[in-house]
Amino acid sequence: MADDTTNSDPAPEDLLASLRISEARLRGVLDSISDGFYAVDRNWRLTEFNAAAERYFALERENLLGADYWTLIEKASDEFKALLRAAMDGAPMVVLETQSLYRPGHQVELRIAPTEEGICVALTDITDRLQTRAKLEAAVAERTAALQASESRVRAMVETSHLFQGLMELDGSLVDCNAASLAAIKARKEDVVGAKFWETPWFSGTQGARDLIKDGVARVVGGEIVTNSALSLSLPTGVRVFDFALRPVRNESGSVTAIVSEANEITARVKVEEELRQAQKLEAVGQLTGGVAHDFNNLLMVISGGLNMLARSPDEEKRDMLMMRMREAVDRGANLTKQLLAFSRRHQLSPESISLPDYFARMSDLLNRSLGVNVRVAVDVSADVAPVFADPNALQLAILNLAVNARDAMDHSGVVTIRARNGSARDQGAGYVSISVADTGSGMTADVRQRIFEPFFTTKETGKGSGLGLAQVHGFAEQSGGYVEVQSELGAGSTFTLVLPRGEAVQVIEPPPIVALEPSPPSAAGDALLVEDDDNVAALTGEMLSHLGWRVTRVASAEAALGAITNGLDVGLVFSDVMMPGGKNGIELAQALRERHVDLPIVLASGYTEAVQRDAESTGLLLLSKPYNLDTLAAAINAARQQH
Repeated sequence: MADDTTNSDPAPEDLLASLRISEARLRGVLDSISDGFYAVDRNWRLTEFNAAAERYFALERENLLGADYWTLIEKASDEFKALLRAAMDGAPMVVLETQSLYRPGHQVELRIAPTEEGICVALTDITDRLQTRAKLEAAVAERTAALQASESRVRAMVETSHLFQGLMELDGSLVDCNAASLAAIKARKEDVVGAKFWETPWFSGTQGARDLIKDGVARVVGGEIVTNSALSLSLPTGVRVFDFALRPVRNESGSVTAIVSEANEITARVKVEEELRQAQKLEAVGQLTGGVAHDFNNLLMVISGGLNMLARSPDEEKRDMLMMRMREAVDRGANLTKQLLAFSRRHQLSPESISLPDYFARMSDLLNRSLGVNVRVAVDVSADVAPVFADPNALQLAILNLAVNARDAMDHSGVVTIRARNGSARDQGAGYVSISVADTGSGMTADVRQRIFEPFFTTKETGKGSGLGLAQVHGFAEQSGGYVEVQSELGAGSTFTLVLPRGEAVQVIEPPPIVALEPSPPSAAGDALLVEDDDNVAALTGEMLSHLGWRVTRVASAEAALGAITNGLDVGLVFSDVMMPGGKNGIELAQALRERHVDLPIVLASGYTEAVQRDAESTGLLLLSKPYNLDTLAAAINAARQQH
């Protein structure tokens, strides 16, 4: 019978070799891991100990295998020992972090798990990991504290700010708002957070505000910044005015993620600006006082003189003429009163198209009276200049302020030139008209030019100016949709240019015809030269001189009077107003006649009696105060004739 060797069991030596190979593989795996590992059987004898454990305990494996495990961990904590016993009884794996027994100052992580033979323990030195984690936690804590401090500071600034500030979602839902904004509506944050911004009490009490804010939010979502420089709101705390803005909040990619609202209350500033405008008007009225007094004296002269002459003139035609002149004087007085009331009246600008040639023709008297006897006003308005679109009263106030400022810059003596041209220096084709006021004064430094439009800034002596005039001009120009340009150099004078929008064509109204002075019948008194620019005053004075027996020749300026006498006009009396537009005044006329060796009785008349009395007396001239009547006129003429 043959042997059956096909299914024979492996030889013992083969099994032993296979076990050795498996053990070597296991040993290689255990020794390759960085964590310490050891195993204990149910008799608490060590059965395995890898290389990492040898290094950790500083013990050799050969000396430990089979040793009593409790001897190795005699000084371990009771907690660790209890976990070992629980694992030996089959409890699931547990993890314990504790101080190392063999490495002082180190922390280890122990993982205890049951096995079929007993238990196994894996240990990892986690000192570096814990230190790194501690540093990270400290950094996180520090950063968190910094963020909390920053948020606290920002919150403090927002909550203590006088600005009304809020944050909302893209759909307009309010997310947050500060204390100032809540105080204005007497509400708590929880009353408004979550509501649509335009439905909150900030806007619900103001007509049209809801739609305005709702539209603004939609525009900000599209990326715009929406502003309103004078938003008036009816709040539970009263009507208040704000400089209001809605701004987008963008993320790193530029997308709009939220909306910020900000409102700066300017109620007090608006009130101060209104008071400033009133003060500017009052200052302008003060500047006009002298000119107004002169105009009223002329009007009173016409009326009182006319009444005086009515009683003396039996001629019905002359009486009718006197009555007409007095009615005209009354109309002029009423118009002058309207001008004064327009300066002091509180009103919004009411722009209209203004024909500048007619406008300056009507304003010339006011300018001449306002600037004094030693300032000549030259008006140069081209015939083709377009109308301007502006408030007539505000424009007049602005031009008067510029003219008075020019007069002061020239120390009350010189030439003020007013020009009007189409276009502007920036763009000749633009839809603007330029009105310039130039002086022959001392000019300004660059530092002064930078500050001239600041309210209350002035280079004049204390009490000589409030610094409001140029601020008013600047405000008027901007409010009218224009601007102001300034050119000035030291020693070369200054030019202020108002650039205003063009208006529509204005129908030209022809001025009423000037009533010519009726020639006087011959008289034994002789020939008199009347120098007077005001037609009504000239007509009345001419009638009074005629009544006194003088044949009257009338001219309107000192230059015309000098020309007439130089060209051979033979007169026995010169009667002249002191203040006249352009060129020389009455006193300068008298001095020029004497320089030409013309020895004539000269009588001057003025409503500025105190202002020119000293100059008249210093030159030996007789000054007649307006208004005067026939008797005082006759007495003045007789006194002048007796001096020659």
